[in-house]
Amino acid sequence: MSSNATSINDPYRVRPGDTLSDIAARCGTSVAELQRVNGLRDPHRLEVGQTLYLTQQEAFGFSVLFLDALRAPIAKLPYRLRFDGRTVEGTTGSTGLAPRHQTAQAASTISVEIRRPDGGWQLVLDTVSGYGHKLVTLVSSAIAFKGQTEPVLADVRPHLRDPLPRTIESAPSAPALGAPPQPKPVGSPSKNDPALVRVRKMQSNKGQPVIQVGIELPANLVKMFGLYQEDPITQADWENLAAQIKCEPEVLKAIAEVESKGRAFWRLNQGEGHTVPAILYERHIFSKCTKGRFDKYPDLSWPTGYRKRSELGAADAKMSDGRVDENDIYSDFASSYLRLVRAYALDSAGALKACSWGKFQILGENYTLCGQRRVEDLVSKMCSSEKSQLGMLASFIENKPAAWINPKNRKLGKHASLLQAVRAKNWQMIAFNYNGSSYKKNFYDQKMEQAYARHKKLSDENR
Repeated sequence: MSSNATSINDPYRVRPGDTLSDIAARCGTSVAELQRVNGLRDPHRLEVGQTLYLTQQEAFGFSVLFLDALRAPIAKLPYRLRFDGRTVEGTTGSTGLAPRHQTAQAASTISVEIRRPDGGWQLVLDTVSGYGHKLVTLVSSAIAFKGQTEPVLADVRPHLRDPLPRTIESAPSAPALGAPPQPKPVGSPSKNDPALVRVRKMQSNKGQPVIQVGIELPANLVKMFGLYQEDPITQADWENLAAQIKCEPEVLKAIAEVESKGRAFWRLNQGEGHTVPAILYERHIFSKCTKGRFDKYPDLSWPTGYRKRSELGAADAKMSDGRVDENDIYSDFASSYLRLVRAYALDSAGALKACSWGKFQILGENYTLCGQRRVEDLVSKMCSSEKSQLGMLASFIENKPAAWINPKNRKLGKHASLLQAVRAKNWQMIAFNYNGSSYKKNFYDQKMEQAYARHKKLSDENR
């Protein structure tokens, strides 16, 4: 920018009365340059709200983030970037992030390679730059560690006679959307985040040496997980709560069925670990709670929420790199917990607020509506038992304030609290109070009404 330039945000959102020449003067550049970096053919055609990039750095910038299968940053990974006839080599730091670069134009191709053990390079991604800064996240299907095997016992595997120890090494293949088919994981071993990854030697039930690799759970989370007691919800519990808030118990059962498929808890580590609440991690809530401080990790934090797997590969300007990648997809319980643990290391309260908890999938951000002073208090209740989760539902329904489905035009909208909606069996308002405006896209209101009908029929048959 020239000394006469005015500091304005890059990118810039066009306001009423703006012209391209005025914007160019204010940011110290030329109309021709603004046309070039924004792909504008006609400098006289601007729309209010249109996004304009003011510099090449912002228009064509990109960064690459390498994560392992536990979604921990891959450190000390040799990589190579090819774009616009240039080749840039480097090694990732502790964050797994390669420094920011910029292409010459939106049509530029970016190739990402990682070094193989034999010293050669393996292509893991080809993509087009496009407009706006892109954070390309590559999630490996493997983790990296070193371990030493021991001689295999003859009575365990008699057909194996090799007594020599062999080194086990696994390293990132970094498969990514748009990449060519990948062979089995290869590459140079790299350290995982020591705060998250734990490696220990064990023996199987038949005496074979085993190297177990997992994540190190934060002590405070482990403490909350230890509160679990098997105290399932009985029919009497459903009826007592329904009587308390003056609704039908089948309405409450329908909410549970649609929000969590009726599942309150599951077991970590393939059934061998802690019993923990069913959760769904929401990155846009984490981004909001932490004011976007961690949006450089879009797998964990981003202003826009996750997408359905059916949208994988679709172009989407709201995503970090302009398309729906693997890190933009809603996850199962296991991956949600991996995301929770990583986010917890960044901001513990924000991570707990960003999860929907338990049988009724109450968002941690709503802890005060559940009568709790801290989000940690809500999570402790959610970890305790099914019956405790039911108690949180009662408080949530009673305290959730009324909302407008269409706040911009209240004449067209509907207004009701969750308590009023539950009593009236107003499925649209129940779904809206629970899921926001996205309830229409996912047909939550219809699903709840259908679930209610099934539970009502079953109750009538049992009378």
